Amino acid sequence: MGFLQRLTSVMFYAALPLFIPLIYGLYLGEDVLAIAVAILVLILPFIPGLLIGIFRNVRDFIISLFRKETPWNYMSLTEIAGIEAKLAELSLGEALALTSFAWILIPVICAYPFVTLGMEPLDAFFESMSSWTSTGLSVIDLPENLPQSMILYRSTMQWVGGLGIIVLMLAVLKGREARWLLKAEGRETIEVGIGKTVKSYWLLYLLLSVIAFGVLAYLGMNYFDAINLTFSGISNGGFFPFSHFDFTEMQKYALAGIMLAGATSFVFWRKIFSGKILTAVRDEEFIFYILLIVISVALIFYVGGETIDNTILNAVSAVACGGFAIGDLAVMHEFSKYMLILLMLAGGMYGSTTGAIKLWRILVAFKSILLRVKAVFLPSTAVQVVKINNMPVPEEAIIDCVVYIFSYVVIILFGAGIFIAVGYTITDALFTVSSALGNVGLSTLAVSAMGANGKSFLIFLMYVGRIEIFPTLALARYVIDMIKR
Repeated sequence: MGFLQRLTSVMFYAALPLFIPLIYGLYLGEDVLAIAVAILVLILPFIPGLLIGIFRNVRDFIISLFRKETPWNYMSLTEIAGIEAKLAELSLGEALALTSFAWILIPVICAYPFVTLGMEPLDAFFESMSSWTSTGLSVIDLPENLPQSMILYRSTMQWVGGLGIIVLMLAVLKGREARWLLKAEGRETIEVGIGKTVKSYWLLYLLLSVIAFGVLAYLGMNYFDAINLTFSGISNGGFFPFSHFDFTEMQKYALAGIMLAGATSFVFWRKIFSGKILTAVRDEEFIFYILLIVISVALIFYVGGETIDNTILNAVSAVACGGFAIGDLAVMHEFSKYMLILLMLAGGMYGSTTGAIKLWRILVAFKSILLRVKAVFLPSTAVQVVKINNMPVPEEAIIDCVVYIFSYVVIILFGAGIFIAVGYTITDALFTVSSALGNVGLSTLAVSAMGANGKSFLIFLMYVGRIEIFPTLALARYVIDMIKR
């Protein structure tokens, strides 16, 4: 019962942002019954416990007016304190089970509105999973034919999924359970912090979203397209609200900048907005991030022969795991595809909306290799320490980084092998698997034309990529241990 109560809390907070497309659809006079049903299914299990809790806490409040010794605070009135108490009892294994199950159940429920549009259940689930994991791979070839409320519905799910369902909930709740929930969602406490820090990152996320919307509107986008591109861009989701649009050069640069901002660490933005600009721009991971983009753009432009604006947008889209693509990637120069695959494997900065390996891990692994090489020429008693921004990296963290990168590459190679076995080229297989596991959204293949097995495997990769490898393996171990008991 405790597990179900906690799950209903996660579902409740995931449903709240979906009122945005619901209200917009009602304003336009569209049929939004399916969206309303999805929201209701997410919220309804939480309501009985909420009402009972509120009734109990209102009773305690009235009693506290006459008995000063009765504990009460304003948080209790809305049952938030009660939710905190339930979540505070979570172990790491329970947090893994809760988060992992939520990342399946919520996309399943939110697939219903797509089914009402005539989509096959598997396609509907694919679209929903791609939305919540902010991947951007789509089985919908002509999104402009969807009702506007459904277009906004997709974008809103990407916007929330970009920062994470659990992070949204922890923006309201706080406590010792946070570190387990963050680990279960593929994040570290050093990445997004706990309590007020989580709230501050949601405020930064909102601020970046407002700025992005303002820039796109200023550059001539209509408000509807601007808000959808903002939601999909800052979350690095990658859903376009249309199948074709003649972007101006400035609009392409703006989209690249929005994805770049979303894939930049929120720690970086926190320093920028607090006036610590020099400290922020001197961050080794940020410098690595910018150098990687500049070098990749130069190589793709020189070897691949792409236009500079398309090259910048596609390269940033790959490394930021953004998914916005201009032009037919299938006809690009093979070297350009190769570079995009490498960028999709790398990902953006730690503590951002990006997916994939993340540059901090690569930087740690690269410095570790350099120290190993250097150690050959030093006395055996010499002590060497890997440092990032002059801060030592614990040996345990170094091992985690190396193991994670190795595991990630193994999954890429295994997944690509499956696609090669059914007839795809090596390039298309590596490109598609890297895009799905990294939650990128770029594709050289028509996903809508894939068979059920191919789509199902991509759904699995998107899921594993979103909650990351270690939480997935830890969940499997937790489930096995539970079965043995």
